[in-house]
Formats: sequence, structure tokens, C-alpha cells
Amino acid sequence: MHWTKCKRPASVLMSAVLFLTLITTGLFGSGTAQAASASPEADRFLQLYNQLKDPGNGYFSPEGIPYHSIETLISEAPDYGHMTTSEAYSYWLWLEVLYGYYTGDWSQLEAAWDNMEKYIIPVNEGDGNEEQPTMSYYNPNSPATYAAEYPQPDQYPSELSGQYAAGRDPLDAELKATYGDNQTYLMHWLLDVDNWYGYGNLLNPGHIATYVNTFQRGEQESVWEAIPHPSQDDKSFGKAGEGFMSLFTKENQAPAAQWRYTNATDADARAIQAMYWAKQLGYDNEVYFDKAKKMGDYLRYGMYDKYFQQIGSASDGSPAAGTGKDASHYLMAWYTSWGGGLGQTGNWAWRIGASHMHQGYQNVMAAHALSDPDSGLVPDSPTAGQDWTTSLKRQLEFYTWLQSAEGAIAGGATNSWGGSYQAYPAGTSTFYGMAYDDAPVYHDPPSNNWFGMQAWPVERIAEYYYILASNGDTSSENFQMAKQVVTNWIDWSMDYVFVDSKPVTDADGYYLDPQGNRVLGGHNPQIATTPAPGDFWIPSDLEWRGQPDTWNGFGSFTGNPELRVVTKNPGQDVGVLGSYIKALTFFAAATEAESGSYTALGQQAEQLAKALLDTAWNYNDGIGIVKPEARGDYYRYFTKEIYFPAGWSGTFGQGNTIPGTNAVPSDPAKGGNGVYISYSDLRPDIKNDPSWPYLEDKYTTSWNPQTGQWENGAPEFTYHRFWSQVDMATAYAEYDRLINGGDSGPVEPVAPQAPRNLKADAGDAQVSLSWSRTSGADSYTVKRAETSGGPYTEIATVSETSYVDLDVVNDRTYYYVVSAANAAGASPNSVEASATPTAAPVPAEGDLKLLYRTNNTNSTDNQIRAQFRITNTGDESIDLSDVKLRYYFTVDGDRPQEFHCDYAVIGSGNVRGTFVKLDEASSGADYYLEVSFAPGAGTLAPGADSGEIQIRFNKNDWSNYNQANDFSYDPTKTSYTEWERVPLYVGGQLVWGLEP
Repeated sequence: MHWTKCKRPASVLMSAVLFLTLITTGLFGSGTAQAASASPEADRFLQLYNQLKDPGNGYFSPEGIPYHSIETLISEAPDYGHMTTSEAYSYWLWLEVLYGYYTGDWSQLEAAWDNMEKYIIPVNEGDGNEEQPTMSYYNPNSPATYAAEYPQPDQYPSELSGQYAAGRDPLDAELKATYGDNQTYLMHWLLDVDNWYGYGNLLNPGHIATYVNTFQRGEQESVWEAIPHPSQDDKSFGKAGEGFMSLFTKENQAPAAQWRYTNATDADARAIQAMYWAKQLGYDNEVYFDKAKKMGDYLRYGMYDKYFQQIGSASDGSPAAGTGKDASHYLMAWYTSWGGGLGQTGNWAWRIGASHMHQGYQNVMAAHALSDPDSGLVPDSPTAGQDWTTSLKRQLEFYTWLQSAEGAIAGGATNSWGGSYQAYPAGTSTFYGMAYDDAPVYHDPPSNNWFGMQAWPVERIAEYYYILASNGDTSSENFQMAKQVVTNWIDWSMDYVFVDSKPVTDADGYYLDPQGNRVLGGHNPQIATTPAPGDFWIPSDLEWRGQPDTWNGFGSFTGNPELRVVTKNPGQDVGVLGSYIKALTFFAAATEAESGSYTALGQQAEQLAKALLDTAWNYNDGIGIVKPEARGDYYRYFTKEIYFPAGWSGTFGQGNTIPGTNAVPSDPAKGGNGVYISYSDLRPDIKNDPSWPYLEDKYTTSWNPQTGQWENGAPEFTYHRFWSQVDMATAYAEYDRLINGGDSGPVEPVAPQAPRNLKADAGDAQVSLSWSRTSGADSYTVKRAETSGGPYTEIATVSETSYVDLDVVNDRTYYYVVSAANAAGASPNSVEASATPTAAPVPAEGDLKLLYRTNNTNSTDNQIRAQFRITNTGDESIDLSDVKLRYYFTVDGDRPQEFHCDYAVIGSGNVRGTFVKLDEASSGADYYLEVSFAPGAGTLAPGADSGEIQIRFNKNDWSNYNQANDFSYDPTKTSYTEWERVPLYVGGQLVWGLEP
């Protein structure tokens, strides 16, 4: 091993006391926790947590969304620092899980999930805004239309040819049956947090954060060549009449307005992984476990070929459409995408999986959580548990198949060679019929050359190894594969990790041995070093040679003698460092759990983890743990390489015309006929960034385009990435929990937090109370007062999260609070809620009655349909032109609305509709439709009725209504029935029915 254990550094940030008290206040909630004899690692976790949650440090937006980084001038996967990703959200959950473990305060975990559901899971989270408005039109027997992938962005748009018919989606029916609809409960991977691009959130305009996407044009399209575009594209931006769609796909007519989302499977899987650990570490709110289970149910779409083709069927270039689970590879593919139409012709939807599987995206912990009955997280759909059981073993086999002779993990596999179902090249190694690919999905840079793609997944395998060893499962094939993969990987990686010394490399980044020769792989290499006290170095890049042997099962595994890796470019990526330390920590703990004490390799891993943690703390600048980075790729801010096809011109979200006047002709050798512009040409607002003058000056004075070198040094930036800081914070916590023996939770039992979301609903001589479940609570005490602020009197103690107070008097206001309790004590009171019970209204009764029916029993629809008859029970004729009826409803996303009368015995032309917004929303209504009649409708004689009147109405963008709570809607009335909730008026006076 080539690392040296360093002394534990003293730190001005280190607490000198043996008892730690942590208090957090302000924007992110409040709580107090105590831990006895806190270790340095526990202390440092909580200090990093405070740094991350301190609003003054800038990690979160005004809407409470974690930014990708504090700094804005950054380009990697997100192309701007104040974007965010589903990855960041999944890390946020992990941070809050360990905070809950240390403090007993799980409310912050729930708040993080709530924020995730509100801003980056595109569903109606209760605000009435439908963000997947046409998913109900999806046809699982025809999921999508085929379009080929191409090697270069210049070869796009790709024609929607339908050359290969899509197979059948076998999940949709059971998901609908389980959840009542098929709106995909996954995160969209990329969010423009501050609406920097200017596209706006079309389907939820109350949100600043906006759904956007970038990569759409094949394996060569890097962040430097991508075109950020809205995920809700009504063609307001982009090319006139086409939006941005025509940059990516080609149709016979102008593309329709549409919404479309893409998840990154590894992020959703990490969210589930975090919830698994929450359950193991003491969290017990089933509401949020149900959300994680639902996410895991939909995450199964990541197991399917892009167009649901049978796995392995395209090896000869002739794919066969899948008929069900035969299109499932049971791995985590790069993404899942789904979308549909907008506007009046938007009654369509689609869904695709992905054909390319990268080792870095697999998550055996999520598969374990979603398949093990003891985890409590098996999804509710009937086939989900078995799918995840299969996936768990398949992922472990995948890692075993991809492990190089040295121990590093190679790229992955594809079911669609070249992205277009080409025949596999002769001699290609296969895994369950899929072809080996050393760099799946993208090539600029190659997707498996970054060491982070090693540390992320192997850390998860180390977790699984630890769980099985702790449970005494040391003989199953799953255990054997997990142990073998992580042991070999740890042994390899530690050869290239250094503390207090720096490895010697040549100009091309190759490690050198003491004789000055390049180290080109092999076992236990000798690396030359120079002293570097207080510093650390880990690998950055990998170079791949050969391929694995074709997979024939674990019992036939060969060790892959022809699959080799060359380790290059030592670096100081603190995010990868955190993940790497966790891999070392879980591995060490697993060897102890299996053997009763650390193995020799396990002890070396533990000592290296400790040395790295101590060294890293020296680089805490008070905001986070950071190291300056030389960004040699930043010349590409200025290089013209973003492709636009000839004749394409449109408007970017920042107001500029693209491609604009600064374009240069494209390279015909790349297969296109168009122009290129630069990163900064596309995004003119980047030039307003405070770091832009520094970068521009550095480019002007140092970059030599002829030599391709920064002759006076590359630009240097220091980045506080949210995910990196969480990786480091959780590394300290996990080391403390697993190595220091802090895995018994908070030393002192803690009382529960105050209940949240107390609601008081008034009725007739009663008040119904409800509140959110509080983690750790055994009981709840309901308290009441007749004056706001108390004093309160205890009126009940219950174990449930609801109570009906029947000891009240109508027309008197009552004030309520609720506290939670367990053996450690009682919580503070909740926020106060009030209600004034009143006598139930008596429907008006006059000479008119209204009968109602509906044939629309689906409460979620893009139009509301109702049918009426008006009957005269009196002894005088009534002019219908004096009569009006009101239909009360919730608009669920305020848009202009359109009224239609499809049929009326009195003549549809005599029926008119007007939409009226209530000054103050009431229960079940924020609008009403007022239906009136022209003089041509005639009169109603005594005993006569109007005959049938069929009406419907919709929003002008055809987004959905949710009628379930609408005052005037009753799906059970499918035949004409008197219905007092559609009141009638004569001369403006209420003569029948109830108002809300």
C-alpha cells in the first residue's frame, strides 16, 4: 500500500468539549439534540451539516432547492452552478437521514422529500397543477415511435421513422391498478432553479424553478455541445411553429407542443437507498416509506430496453419487439423518459426506457431494499418484489462480469449497438445477450474514465456486503459476488491513494514507478512519491484495454484476464473522496461483521479512511471542504462546436436569436450541413457572471489554440458542490457510526418533535382535527382554548393522527394545538389551528328543482362534463331567461377556460356559460360556471322541464382538472337525480340548492 497515515490535525473548527449540543434554527426548521462524548467524526458531520444548511452560505435557493454548486460559472453535467439535479436531491435525503439518526429530528428528512416532490417530481403534489397532463392517454401496446441514435450531434434531427415497432409495456396496467393512474413518480434529472434560461415553468407558473433538459443528440454530445431547452415546450421559444423539438427529431409535419421528462435512474435509486437506511436507523413514518416504495415501483422502467425490444434479439441487427418482461434487462439503464401533448390536440403520451447500462448507475442497495420483505420497502405492485429480486442478483452478476483483472470495474453493456440496433461486431463479449461497451452512453469524455464512477457504485456494494455479513448470510451466491467484487476493488484502489505524499506522474498523467517507468496496470504496483505533508491524492481517470469474457454465470467466472485497466491522473476531488471513504468504511465494518475482527485488508481500509478524513478536514474553509481545481477544459466556453442544422433559426430563453450571426460552417466530416456557435454565443447571460472576466482574461492570455495548451496555466476555480459536501459529511457520519461504534443512535433518548400540519375543519356541532404523524411519537395530546394563544385545556390523548371534538357549540370559535409524547417526554405544542362550527345549511326550496347526472366517472380529466334538467314544480310559468344555475369546482391550475353546450332540447345556441372566480376559495370550489339562457329558450310551464342540457368545459391548454373534491361533482349520479349542490337562481335570488 502506498499511503502514509497522518497525524490527527488540530482544527480551530473542532469542538474541545466532550458533550456536543447542536441547535439549528431558521429557514430549515429547529431542533435540539445531544450526543454524549461525541467523536471528532460525529462533531465534524454536524459542523458540515450546519455549514450546508446555513442560509448565508448559499447552498439553497429561495424555494429551498439545493443548487448544484454555490458558484455559478461551472460546466460539467449541469452547465450552470445554479441548476440542480436529481442527484443533488438524493444526496440531500442522505444528509437528512444521518442528521435524523444523530439528533432524533426526522422532520428535516420529510421536509426534503416534500421539497423534492414539489419541485423535481413532476406530479400534481396537491396544488392542482397537472405536470403530466396527458399521461392518461398513454397506450402501453404502442409506447413510442422509433428514432435512431447517431454518433454525432451533426447527424440530428433523427427521423421518427418507426422502423422498429415498439414492444409492449408490461408495467403500465399494474401501476394504474395500484396507484389509480400512471403518472410517473420519478424525478426529472435537471432543474433550472432560478429560471436563469428564462423559459419559465409552463405547467406550474407559481414555481420559479423550471424543468429543462440538455443532452438529446447521441453519444458524442457533451455539455459543451448541448442546447438547453424547456421540458414543457409550447413553442414559445425555439423555432417559430416548431419550438426546440425539430433540433432533435424529424417528422412529416410541424412537431406538436409537448411536455417531456427524463430521469437519471441512479438518483432515484439513491433516494430509495437513503430511505432504507432511515428505516434501519430509527425513522418510522410509513407515509414517506410509501412514497419511496412508489418511486421504486416506477423505477422499474429503468430495467427496460428503450423501445421495449427483446433483450439480446438485436445481436444480428434484427431486433424483435418485446411482449412483456422479455424486454427487461433487470439492470439500471441510463434513463427513463416519458412525455405527451400540450394544447387542444394534446391527447397523446409516450414512454421509453433505455438500451445502455453503465456500471456506475447500478444500485444493489436499492434493489435489496425493494426486494427484501424485511426492509418494509417492497413496492405494492404485484410483480415489483420479484423484479427487484431478479435485479439484485443481475446487478451483482454485472459487476462480477465487468471487474478487470486489477479490480476496477469496466463500463457496461448495450442492447442497441450504436443506438440503432446494429449487429454486434464479431467477437464482442456479451452479458445475457447484451454487448460489452467500454463507455456506454457518452464518449466526450468517455463515460467510464472518471474514478467517481467507480467509488459511487462500489460503496453501495460495500454497504450490501456489510448488511449480509451483519445478518450472518455468508454463504449465498449474492454474498460471494458482493464480497469478491468489493474486496478486489478495495485492494486495487488503495494502491493509488496517498496521504502525506504525492505520487509522481509524467506529463500525460501516467503514474511512474521508482525507476521512472509508466505503471500500466498489474497487481501491487510500486509508485514513486514525493513528500506532501497534510495532503491527499486519489485517482481521477482510467484507461481501458480488452474486454471481459462472455458471461456464463458466477460459477464459470474466469477473472477476466484480458480486461485490463490503467490508472491515471491523481486528483483531489473531495466529492469522490467522500464516497471512497465510505466504501473503505463499509468494507472494513463488513470484514469485522463477517469474521469477528478486521481482516488485514479491512484494517488497512479502516486506517486509510481515518487518515483521509483527518486530512480532508484541513481543507474546510468554513463553508465546506474544498480544493482548488485547474479546469483545462474551460477553453470550450469559447470554441464554436454547438451544432444547428442549416435553415434552423429561433429564440433562446435569454432573448437572443440562435444560432445568430456569430456562427461558422459545420464540419461536413461529422455528417451534418449547418453551423456551429460557442457556449457563450448560445448563453449570452454567462458573460454577466462575476467570474467571467477572470475566465475571459485567462483564455486571452494563456490559451494557445494552435498547440491546444494553456501556456500560462489553466484557469483555477474553487467549487462548493452540494453533492460533494454531502458526500464528505456523510463520510464522517458513517465512519463514526460503523467504526467508532456510534451505531446505537442518539445516546440519550429524545422527545419527539412538535406535530406538523395541524388542520381543523368545522362541521355542525363538531370540529375534525388531523395532523401529520410525528416520528418517534407514541401518543398525541389534543388541547383546546377559546382564546387564541391559550391557555389550553387538554381534551383528549390519542394514538392516531386525528380526533373529532364533539363537545363544541355552533358559532363559537375554538383554538387547538397538539403535542406528541414518548417515554422521553413531550414535544412542544404544534402551530395553532382554529375552527368555528356552524349549523349545516338548509337547502333553498322553491318552485324550481335541478336534476343532475354525469357520465364522467374519472375524477381526473382535461374537461368537466355535466348534464342537467330544470323542473318547474310550481303553478306559474317561468321565463328561462330569468333562470341561472351555478356549477362549483376547483380550477386546479388557473388558465382561461372554454364553455361548450353539446346538446340541449331548448337549443344549444340558447345556452350560455360564464366562468366566475370566487373572491375567496371555499371548500371544493374556487370557481363556478354560471349557465344562463337566451330569450329563445322559452318558458317553463307548471309541471314541465327544460329537457336535457349537456354541457362541458375545459382549460385552453387542456390541462387536467381534479374533480374529486369539487363541490358540484358527484361521479355516482349516472342517472338524473335531484342535486342540491348545483343551485338555481331566479332574478338573482337563490331558489334551489346550496352554495359552498
